[in-house]
Amino acid sequence: MQPKSLLIVMMFIFFCLLHFKFEAKASESVASHPITADTELNENPETKQLLMEPEFGFSKGTGTWQTYASVSAGDYGKGEMYALHVGYGYFLLDYLSVNIDLLGAYIRSGIDDNGVAAGLDVILRRHFSWINEGLWSLYVDGGAGLQQQSTEFSGFRQFNFRLMAGVGGMLRISDRVSMMGGIRYLHISDGGIKGGGGGYDGPMFYAGAMFPF
Repeated sequence: MQPKSLLIVMMFIFFCLLHFKFEAKASESVASHPITADTELNENPETKQLLMEPEFGFSKGTGTWQTYASVSAGDYGKGEMYALHVGYGYFLLDYLSVNIDLLGAYIRSGIDDNGVAAGLDVILRRHFSWINEGLWSLYVDGGAGLQQQSTEFSGFRQFNFRLMAGVGGMLRISDRVSMMGGIRYLHISDGGIKGGGGGYDGPMFYAGAMFPF
């Protein structure tokens, strides 16, 4: 495995460990501050329910739709890729979702003719910080995918694998709409099957919207 690909895998493992760390802290907090029948919260069931549920309604078993645009550029000589992503997310645990994103892209290649691409990513996302009473949320995410393109962009093979990891944030517009955006470190290559070109390694900037349901 290439060193840059190994770095992304290590970052992804770190994000998973981060999730379990926050889960453990949350459990300790609940254990040290139990809610009993004689607490003031029980006098207001609506307040109690709100405090016990995850912010943004991102609780286990719920889902989201998301769509966002991205720009991948920064690996000198490879060119740029402009993509539109549409995906579905499902929360396996509170604040932890698995997302399946489809993408279509236009490639302005630096090593071949311009062309188009289509792909699929599977991404784990962990929300871990809330600001201003849930108005803002920060998260880390990472995953892998596949990409088929009509031109050379990341090397000398038009079918490639994708690895990514990054950070992002969300701004809640309403109970049903949140804006999202962030940056991921993106690696695209054929995994050494054909070789040549070294793959694409650079940032991917993205912004769009998420719709919880």
